[in-house]
This record gives sequence, structure tokens and C-alpha cells, in this order.
Amino acid sequence: MKENIAYINPTGSLTSDFLTGIEPYATISSRDKIVADKRKDLPPLKLDWNESTLPPSGKVKAAISDALEKDMNLLNWYPELYSKNLRSDLANYCGRDMEEILVTNGSDDALELICKVFLDPGDHVVVPYPTYTHFITYVQSRGAVLKKVETPDPFKPDIASILSNVTPMTKLIYVVNPNNPTGVLLSKKQVSTICTIASHCVVIIDEAYFEFAGTSIVDLIDDHPNLIVTRTFSKAWALAGLRVGYLTTNVGIIEELKKVINPKSVSVLAQVAASAALSDKQYMENYVKEVMASKIILLDFLRGHNLNVYDSTANYIMVQHPKLPQLLEKMEEENIYVRDRSTFKNLPGFFRITIGDHEQTTELMTRLERVLKRV
Repeated sequence: MKENIAYINPTGSLTSDFLTGIEPYATISSRDKIVADKRKDLPPLKLDWNESTLPPSGKVKAAISDALEKDMNLLNWYPELYSKNLRSDLANYCGRDMEEILVTNGSDDALELICKVFLDPGDHVVVPYPTYTHFITYVQSRGAVLKKVETPDPFKPDIASILSNVTPMTKLIYVVNPNNPTGVLLSKKQVSTICTIASHCVVIIDEAYFEFAGTSIVDLIDDHPNLIVTRTFSKAWALAGLRVGYLTTNVGIIEELKKVINPKSVSVLAQVAASAALSDKQYMENYVKEVMASKIILLDFLRGHNLNVYDSTANYIMVQHPKLPQLLEKMEEENIYVRDRSTFKNLPGFFRITIGDHEQTTELMTRLERVLKRV
């Protein structure tokens, strides 16, 4: 039996003033429902978080097994600091110098790191909205002022609206490219224009989906000292469970970020896995190619059922349905899980659906046919 202990309530004056009013990131996941569903005739179609729908290259598992067998201290020693070997592999992949790259515990860690280093209370941060909302939590935790840019059409690029919200108080601009969830993709010229006009701001371009888009603005780092590009291994590389991301920027910004970063935050297995994935680039490219091809088939299917659909250059599309709650309920009965995006006020009735390979998409359409007849 526990003795009476005077517990401290960690609220009020003990917590940071900046936490007032912050809502936790909406971690709505289908994982528990999928684990609980034992139906063998309807394997789960987990299409809600834009993860890869297939496991990573076989070289990943082989590299982890080999590393565990050969290095008896692999798990009891801290990982290699600053992920030196992985940074070398990334330098080859990105066409940048090692000194221009930092590896982080997922790209979320990179975004939080940037906010820690550059934001003071009262600084303004401009964010086209809707977008990836976890970044907003990092901004608010620093006591910064969020300026949401909600454009007339969320499915069209609009840098004029972004720049009209930039003031001398603005410290950061955050753009997901292509944007999640709307799929809006800014051109290299448009990104360059933002960096030039807002030269007093740090401009973050989140390229989480760049492998699907097939285009990057990373070479603009040479022309714009205020530009930071973040990327992840959680999407096309199929390593969401190991949490590996990275950023690339000029050496001056890297040195500032290194003042705060934990150089051992990326696990040894994550480093091994990411390097192994990079060694089998063809596997990733084949997956991306199949996803983009199956997306065309799914778009035709949905449009054939008179649904309002928006394509993207990423591994997801946006779909609008007039009876979204009923639709989502029936989809779950078919073991299909997608992401409700109608929580954004300018996306009424919309859900986002991750695209899988051809076999998964064919199965998806079979089940959707049943769902759409019932709703």
C-alpha cells in the first residue's frame, strides 16, 4: 500500500505561460482498431497517415540483422554522434555537402529544432493554411504569434497571400511542398521569390513528399542563405516506425542549430536502416512509380462516381463527399481507414486518402464500390 504523498500539480505557475491555449497535436490513429479487427477476409487498408503501404526494401532488415550480429555493443553504446555515416550517404543522395546536413529523429524533430533556435516570444510565423499542424504546436510552445494564411482557394498556389502577411515582425515562414493535405506545389521560382522578398525571415520548405513529386528546390540553398529544407524517411522510404528525418541548409545555419541539437537523438538502428534504404534507391523509385500509376486509376474510379476529387503530386488525394460521417463509418466497416480533413473549416466534407500499390488500390476500389452503394 502506497504511503500518502503530496503530489505537485504541474499546472498554473509551474508550466510555461506559452502552453496556455495550446491543443495537443491531433494524434488520431487507426492502429488500435486495426489490431482489434481479426477479420481475415478483409485485411486492413491503412490509408490515413500517408505512410508507405508496403514494408521497406529487404536490404533494410538484412542490414539491421547484420549489424546486430557483428557488433556486440550496438545496443548498449550510444549511436554515432551526428549520424556521420548516414550524413555521408545523404550528401550523395541530395547533392549537398555533409556539413550542410543534419539528421534528426524524424523531420518533426527538425521542425522543432528550428523553432527552438530562431523563435523568441512575440515573433511572427507565417503559415499557409491548412497544412501540417504539428509544426504549429512547436511555434506556439515558443510564445510566437501564428499568422495563418487562408487563401480563397486552398487548392491553388498563392504566394501573394503569403507575402502580404509578412511584416518586419515575421521571423519564420513555413511551407509544406507539396502541401499536406491540399497537395499544392510551389514552383522553384515561387519559392525563390518568397526567399528574396522575405529575406529577413527563415524560410522552411518541408519536402516530406518530394520523392513522389519528383521535384525539389534544394539547390536554391546556394542562392538563399535564409532557406532550410526538411525531409523524412517516413513516406517513400517506408521507415515511419524508426523515426528518421533530416534538414539541409547553409553551414552558418547548421552551426546555430548544432548549439541545441542532441547529437545522439537518432537511434543506431534508425541510422543503419536509413543508410540501407538509400542503398536500394531503385526499390523506392519502383514503389513511387506504382503509387503514382495506381493513383490515376483511383481518380478515374472516384470521378466516375461523381465525387469531387483533387489530385496531388504526393502519395495522397483529397475527396469530398456530402455525407462524410456516414461514409467514414461504412469505410471502417470495410476495414478502410482514411483521414478526415473536414476539421479544417475551408475543407468541408473532405477526407484524405493515401495511395497504395496497384493490388491495394484494386482491393480498395472493390470495397469502395460496396460503400458508395450504401451511402
